[in-house]
Formats: sequence, C-alpha cells, structure tokens
Amino acid sequence: MQNKELNMKKSILLLSISLFFMANAELINMNPDPNGEPWWAGGWKMPDAEEMQRIEAIPKLTLSNKYKGKEIPYKLDNSVLPYFRPIFNQMGGSCAQASGIGYNFTYEMNYINGTSANVTDNQYPTHYTYNFLNGGSGDNGSTYFGGWDIINAGGIPNVTTYGGLWPSTDPLTMNKIWMGGFDNYLSGMEKRIVEVLTIPVGTPEGLQTLKQYFNDYCDGSPTGGIVNFAAGVSWVEIDPLPAGTEEAGKSLLWKWDSAVNHAMTFVGYNDSIRFDMNGDGRFTNDLDITGDGEVNMKDWEIGGLLMANSWGSGWVDFGKIWVAYRTLALALEEGGIWMNAVHTIRVRDDFSPSLYMKSTINFSDREELKIYAGVSSDTTATVPEYYVQFPHFNYQGGAFGMNGIDNILELGIDISPLLTYINPNEKAKFFICVEHKEKDTAGRGSITSFSILDKTLNEYVSPQTAVAITKNSTTYLSVIASVDFDAPVIDDIVIPVSDPGIPYSYALSASGGMPPYKWDVICEYSEVENTGDFYLNTETSLEMTNDDDGYAVIELPFQFPFYGKLYDKVTVITDGSIKLEDGFDYIRTEGDILAFKTITAYGADLMAYPADGDGVYYAVNDSCLTVRWITSLYDVQEVDLDFETRIYSDSRIEFFYGDSLTTGIAWASGISNGKVTDAVISSISNISNASGMKTAFSTVPYPYGLELSTDGIFSGTTFEADKSWNILFRITDDQNISNLKQLTFSTAAGIENAEFTANDFVLEQNYPNPFNPSTKIRFDLKISQQVSLTIYNTTGEIVETLIDKKMLHQGDHSFEWKADKLSSGVYYFGLRSENGIKQIRKMTVLK
Repeated sequence: MQNKELNMKKSILLLSISLFFMANAELINMNPDPNGEPWWAGGWKMPDAEEMQRIEAIPKLTLSNKYKGKEIPYKLDNSVLPYFRPIFNQMGGSCAQASGIGYNFTYEMNYINGTSANVTDNQYPTHYTYNFLNGGSGDNGSTYFGGWDIINAGGIPNVTTYGGLWPSTDPLTMNKIWMGGFDNYLSGMEKRIVEVLTIPVGTPEGLQTLKQYFNDYCDGSPTGGIVNFAAGVSWVEIDPLPAGTEEAGKSLLWKWDSAVNHAMTFVGYNDSIRFDMNGDGRFTNDLDITGDGEVNMKDWEIGGLLMANSWGSGWVDFGKIWVAYRTLALALEEGGIWMNAVHTIRVRDDFSPSLYMKSTINFSDREELKIYAGVSSDTTATVPEYYVQFPHFNYQGGAFGMNGIDNILELGIDISPLLTYINPNEKAKFFICVEHKEKDTAGRGSITSFSILDKTLNEYVSPQTAVAITKNSTTYLSVIASVDFDAPVIDDIVIPVSDPGIPYSYALSASGGMPPYKWDVICEYSEVENTGDFYLNTETSLEMTNDDDGYAVIELPFQFPFYGKLYDKVTVITDGSIKLEDGFDYIRTEGDILAFKTITAYGADLMAYPADGDGVYYAVNDSCLTVRWITSLYDVQEVDLDFETRIYSDSRIEFFYGDSLTTGIAWASGISNGKVTDAVISSISNISNASGMKTAFSTVPYPYGLELSTDGIFSGTTFEADKSWNILFRITDDQNISNLKQLTFSTAAGIENAEFTANDFVLEQNYPNPFNPSTKIRFDLKISQQVSLTIYNTTGEIVETLIDKKMLHQGDHSFEWKADKLSSGVYYFGLRSENGIKQIRKMTVLK
C-alpha cells in the first residue's frame, strides 16, 4: 500500500511540474499542494564560458596513499552536528546561495569556531550574495561559485547584522535590496573563503574520497564537512526504501532529470541503503543492470548519500532525502548530477584587511555601473596606474536604485591589494572608479563621497563631493594619503646555478607582511610590431569537425612556449582561434579571450562555406605553425574574411589580415592564459576595418622545464647550458598584498662544453635528426664502465630508459630508439657514467 501511495503521489507531482513548466520556463514550483510552501527549482544558472574556465581549474581533492584501505564507518550524517543549521525554505531562485552559503559556509564557519548554527549570530544570509547575482529578480538563478567569489573578495555579514536570511519579508523587495552602511560591510570582512575544492565522484575511488571528506576532511580532522552539487529536479525517480532495510520507508532518489536547474547539499552517506532497481528480488552492486555490457558504479543498487534540500522541513523526509550512489556516475542524460562532481569550501574568520574603501553612491540604475578602486604613486595623476576590481558592484542588480529601493547606498570594500603597488608611508593617490554604460533606462546620479581607511580605521577623506557620474565613461574621485602597512618582501638576492639536465630545486624565501605566502611567476607578453609577411598558404586544408563551431587538433613538431609552459599540440577552431586546450569553445568577445588559454586573431561567430572556397589551411615546420582562415560569418555567406596566425618555437606570435575584409563586424583579438592578469587584448581588436593590418606579441625568455609551486619551490629540469634568464617572481601574503622581484637564474656550462679525459665518454648526435619513427644513438666509451642512457621530454620527465646502470666495454656503442608511440616534439637523450658525469643532446621527433 505504501508503494502505491508514493507512486501515486509521484505521478501527481510530475503532472503538476509539467503544467507549471509550460507556464513558466524560468522558475518552477515543485510543490503539488497549491496552498503549501513553494518548492522553487530553476535557481541554478548554468555557468558561462568564463566561469566554466575557472570551475575547471579548481583544485581536485583526491585521497592520499595513507587513506587507501583505511576503514571508515559505514554510515555518517553530519547534519546532526551542531555546525549544521536547521533546514529552511529558500526564497525565489536562491538555491545556489541557500546551499553554498546558507548551509555550507554556515557549517564551515561554525566548525572552525566550535559554535552552534542554531542561532542567527552564527548563520549567514543567502541574499547578501544572491541579490548581487540575480539581476534584481527572484526569478533568476545563480551559482554557488558566484556567491563564494563575493565572499572571497569582501566577506559576508551574519544573519543578525543583515536582518535575516533575506533583507525583507516583502516579496517585492527581498530579492532587490543591497546592504547599506560601511560598518555593516566591515563586520563581515574578516570572514573569507580560503579555498574552493572539487571532488570528482563518478568512480568508486571518487566516492571513497567523498566519504572520507565527510569523516575527517581528508586531513585527519576530528570530524568532516559537507558538499554542494547541482542536478535536474523537474523529472526525478523517487521510491520508498523497502521494508527490512536501513532507513526503511524513507525516500530514495535514484534518477535525476537531465536539465540541471537546482543546487543542493550532501551531508552524509550510508553504505547499506538498498533498492531493487531491476526487480530481480536482490540488492546487488555486481550485476549489469543497465544492460550496457559493463559492470560499474552505474549498476549499483546498494549505497546512498543523504541530501539536504532548501525547500523547508515539509519536503519529503523533514527536508532530506537519500540519493543512490549510482547517480554520481551516471551521465546527465542518464540521470546523473552535473559534472559528476561535488564542490566544497574551506573558510577562515580572521582575515584582517589593511585598506578599505568607503563611498556613498546616489544613482538611479545600478546595473549601469561598475565600481572599482585604483592607485597611483604619482600624486598628480588624474587616473589610476593600477586598479583592483570586484565580483560585486559590477553591472549588477537590475534597473533599480543603488540599494534596490531608493538611489542612495553607502558601501565598504576591501582594497588591500592596491598596497602591492606603493611603498609604506609614502604618499600615493587613491581612486574610486565608477564606470558607466548606459542601458535603456539611462540612469543618472553622482558619487556623493569617497574615502579610504587604513588598518586602524584612520580615515582619509576625498575633498571631492557630489561629483556627477559621466555618461558612458569612467568617473574618478581621489584622495592623497600616506598609508602605514607591512608589505611582504622577497629576501633572495641570487638563485643558485643549475646544472643542465640535472633535476633542480630551490626554496625561495620571504619576510614581512602576513604569512602564509603564495608564490607565482609573472610571464608578461607585449604587443609589438609585426615585420613579417602574410604567407597566403592554401596548400594543406585542415579537416575540421564542422564548418561551423568545428575544431581540429595539430600535433606540433616543436615545443611551443606560452605563459611559462610548453605545448606539443594545439586546437584550431573555426571561430578564428588557436586554443591551448582541447575541444571547441565559444571565443568571440574580449571577455571570452580572457576566459580561455587562447591565441585569437579574429574571434567571432564564423562559418566556412566550402562552395565559396572557404576553409582553414595550415603549414608547419620544425619551428613554426601557420594557420590561415578564409571564412565568413555564420548565416551571412556574403561576408569575406581572410586572416592568419603564426606561432613559433621561440614563443613569438603573429597576426596577419587580408587586404579586402568585410567591414563593420564585431570581433575580438588577443592572447590569454585564461586569466585577466595573464592576457593582452590586441590594439586592433574590434576595429571596423582591419584590412591589411598586422600585429605581433612577444615575451621575455624563460627556462622552460622549471616551474614555481605556490609555496615557493622553484624546481624542474632544463637542458640548456650556459644560459641566464631574468625571472619576475611574485609573492602574495595573507592580506592579498603582493611584492615583485626580478632574479637571475643561470645554468652551468654543461658537460657538452667540457674537455673529456681518458676516463670520460663522447655522446654523439643522433642520426637521423629530425626523425620518424626511429633514430640511432651512438657513443664512445674511453674505458669500460657502468652507464645509463635515458630519454627525457622538455620538462625533464623520463620518457624511456634504454640502458640502466649497465656495465659496457670500452669502444663504440649504438642503440636504436623508436618513438612511434610519442607525439612530435623536442626530446633529449642523456648518457651518465658511474662517476656521475653526464652529457645531454637534443633531438626532434617529426611526424
């Protein structure tokens, strides 16, 4: 009887969903009871290309070897811990903020403080971030990543300070209001997100990592955390757990809808949750119940995760439901979760900014404004030399006044990163920058006041007041101040010399500021004059997967250096780009360029019409790849475009444009490593008529094969002897204040330049070179000795060991090496003697 009742209830629910979905494609009320609390779905906004780029770069959590084989409890429910707040019902399409902040951020803050989440002082509001992300409407969705970005940049107040989970009980204003008052912003600035983590869960190994995270955060902590995920809830399969099994009578969701539209939270697991999906009267994990010829996690009938929803305690089992393990492995179209992954955060509550911005803005249409801050060491400057931007106050909030109800808003923002560009206690000029882009409503208003405050809250007030915001321009207010702060400093004066071909490792050191530090290397590109000629090659056609939105992969016969890394293949796409990543992506605007690792000569929605002679062509040799596009716009066949990109083994990049291009087209041009800080937008990007133009990009030399870890370890292997490089290192302290220092890294002369004694050997150049697929390596031993002969790639990794500490007799030796399983590119072979002498030579595989 219980099965029939639940199945009937499910059928009614699905009918209700279907009817509502036809009426409203954005937000869906999943509650079949018209008089009950709404259960809103549709609040998950699929990330755009730029956000997906950042999401895919999030570190992935995997189990260390010490956890392999370790026993953990067969079940766990972290929602019973005091750190988990009571179940609540979200307002509007705020599910991503409800799960990512209302549940997860609240849990993490209470965990690190050992406090209870049952009181509002220890809870965090969903709508503080949601109202920046929703366009001023509860009908719109967001991602939890967007909310976490806002907290990372400026913190978040607690529910008490904010006035509730949402700022108003009035449905007309609760999704619009932005918090006002500098002190309110200040109250939350110490609370930040330290790290965002992805846990891939589509395999048994990934599931084990998740279960360990529930137990101890995968780091030995006394308890573990909770995680967020997204899935489709419009059409789901739910059944009761059978009698005689754990949690009998409670509900199990075993299939999601393929259209992702809701964010939720996993809070625990139970390895004994059981459901007979194929009706054979058994509970198994070792039968092919899907009929795909394989037995894997998709076939599991045993095991489930406990999910907490934000639809109130009246939903299913007091706001929670069991979810079958199998859904973690299923593809979206099969009923799985988004990305087959879950996401979580690590937080802190002791962040202490060194510099704040305080301002009152009076403006009628906040979605037309972007607010950021800048600084110049030149106190006579009229615009900033450096600036810092934020994920909030960024053309957001819809066509409403600044606070959502009226036009006036006092705000506070952490601008500590600006201290990177000035010296302590020296005068500098600080700016508020208000950028305006007019929309249909044509907002008007002014910057009422602007000031900065140092870490002790000493305030420096701008003499400028009530300055009108200039239409379609950037308005600046400024103040001159000498700010006292403790900046981090890179202590190293020199870096030890490296022996070529020998693994190298050196720990850089720093002092000052506030540890811990994060390190990175700055690889700067500059736009330079292009003195080359348009190649006009149409001999070799590149076979794309499609004439529209297609791509092709080219294996390079050389290593292409780009932003500190070497690439042996590239992806050419029909939309005018060479990508340093796999697959097709929409790279059609300057914003798109910033989001991807790309070299974009002419980014637009392009399409080739082969009947008109359109196509993508290429030529390649051992030092250069040339790609030429002869193409048109999608669905506008009469457009004529002809342009070319050339990349070189020495890192040079060149763009060329034909003589008679169709004019007046929106397009973008530039290069990027997928980050705003590692990108150059071309000076001719989006120019109306690019006919006959050309430009190029260059960077400073870099010892490829060496990389810098975030904790300051500079390591790797380089094979270039007797060389020096000037490397720009950056350290960032715990307050986001950075310091730059250029240091010289050098390699020794190398054994290949040394005189050999009677006890040495001579390693000859391989022949043929370049080669495909085999070559001969010869060497002459002056005496019988133990030697090793090893093949390396350009990063110093061992590709193959041909001789491993083998005793060979005096005289000539020859070995054949086949590279048939390797891609084209540069490789090295090295011979090491028993007394440690090593000689290295370079060779090229050309396929």
